[in-house]
Amino acid sequence: MKDNEFNAEIKKAIEKAVDILHKGQLVAIPTETVYGLAADALNPEAVVRIFELKKRPRIDPIIVHCSSLEEVRSYVAHLPHEARILAENYWPGPLTLVLKKKDLIPDIVTAGLPFAGFRVPKHPLTLKLIEKFAKPLAAPSANRFGKISPTTAQAVYEEFDQLIPMILDGGPCQVGIESTVVSFAQNPPLLLRFGAISKEEIERKIGPVNVPSSDTGWNLAPGRFPKHYAPSTPLEIIHRLSDIPPHKRQNCALLYWGEEDSQGFKIARNLSPKRSFSEAAVNFFQMMRELDKSGVEKIYALLLPEKELGVAINDRLKKAAGL
Repeated sequence: MKDNEFNAEIKKAIEKAVDILHKGQLVAIPTETVYGLAADALNPEAVVRIFELKKRPRIDPIIVHCSSLEEVRSYVAHLPHEARILAENYWPGPLTLVLKKKDLIPDIVTAGLPFAGFRVPKHPLTLKLIEKFAKPLAAPSANRFGKISPTTAQAVYEEFDQLIPMILDGGPCQVGIESTVVSFAQNPPLLLRFGAISKEEIERKIGPVNVPSSDTGWNLAPGRFPKHYAPSTPLEIIHRLSDIPPHKRQNCALLYWGEEDSQGFKIARNLSPKRSFSEAAVNFFQMMRELDKSGVEKIYALLLPEKELGVAINDRLKKAAGL
């Protein structure tokens, strides 16, 4: 990526972010999925700051972000053929591959496991930042552990105002939900987290992948804890609007999609009136955040059809509800 693709202001911001990272401090970074809270992945003390600020348990591993497949190769002990196929098809993009790591990646990043999750994000600012920094970045979502993921710089600001030296503003996230995580720690591979790339897409490239039950492997990848992505307001999953009688709607919010009738709710947000999965994903976390700040007693959420990106969105809704 050439420097002349950026104006002087953006170049200056990237240089500032590089300087902060070299000092072992944290920078919030934009990606196509959600905003991340980044530190030097090779500096254990810097990575510890991520856990402390997020209040994240150290048994929850952090994804390592690189600028290219070639850079990832420098930090993995083995790149299976199927993993290379996925990387060549989806990087840069919303896919994380769990691979056998070299000792260069500190154990604090991987929760002591011999495998690390690697990703090449699809955002020009962050790719340039990693390239200029010349080292990988450890970066979970830039929010308190278990809470709603941020998809705008403003959401990060509201979460960590004055607590981090810099938020690199790259605009709203273009995908809106976290990366799909595929582990090559075993054969056949495991799909550890549903995300922007569906299980069906993965299997079309490399053949069958397994999905562990929800009560196993919770410490193998981010986002697998039983309750996650959660608003402070109680969230209840519903399958049809008729489940909620009018008298129960008055001080409640509704998250839905399509042409449902949202009458009677204090506030409602439609993920996609035209029933577009990609539009619903882009809107998901931001609308959840808006409903959470609205002061209602409860948020009701309609599940989406269980296909394509609907699987990943439903996964987050269920975890947000503690199901």
